[in-house]
Amino acid sequence: MKSTEKQVKIYDKNKKLIGVGMLLSIGSSVIKVKGNDLPILKSGSEINIEIYNEFSGIKPYYCKVSLASINQLNAMILRNDPIIERRNSLKVRTDLSLYIDYLYRNDEDVTENVPNLEINILNLSIGGMMISSNYDLLINDIIVFKFQYEKYQVIELKAKVIRIDKIYDSYTKELSAKNYGCMFKKLNSYNESVITKYLYDRQLQLYKNR
Repeated sequence: MKSTEKQVKIYDKNKKLIGVGMLLSIGSSVIKVKGNDLPILKSGSEINIEIYNEFSGIKPYYCKVSLASINQLNAMILRNDPIIERRNSLKVRTDLSLYIDYLYRNDEDVTENVPNLEINILNLSIGGMMISSNYDLLINDIIVFKFQYEKYQVIELKAKVIRIDKIYDSYTKELSAKNYGCMFKKLNSYNESVITKYLYDRQLQLYKNR
């Protein structure tokens, strides 16, 4: 059974988004999803699961729940459909800097402990982003911030820190910087469309500047 760090979105049988997690493992007949706020569903419930791969696209599965808790969901695969290509979901290098509105750690608002918390978005995709920050962040921290792109209204985004990349000086071998891999939490369709538009225009801009 293959284990990998990919974002997973969970929908009910009417294609309504009901949860977001990370892929724990997938085999020929079973998908296992991990998370901290997964939907608690009855055994036998039919759901749609989408596994996001930023290079190949989105792989949809039609499943039946076998186990569901707040931290893990196991589902039997009833049908798998062709990959949906999402070229605009590829990571795009960015040059965005902005201030954070809220920081949650262990479900507690700790924003007042990090005045003027600023992040630099190094790259962005429909599923998440890689950032640097003027404060140290921890795995499972949740940041909330506002994103605005040209004529579109300001949208609020919420992201969870799922990975810390430590960068070491090539000569001294000492830690020189930290970057943070973040996953967006429950984007609605409008917010996805704003990010997708930004990614498309940013790709064009980078291509023209080559």
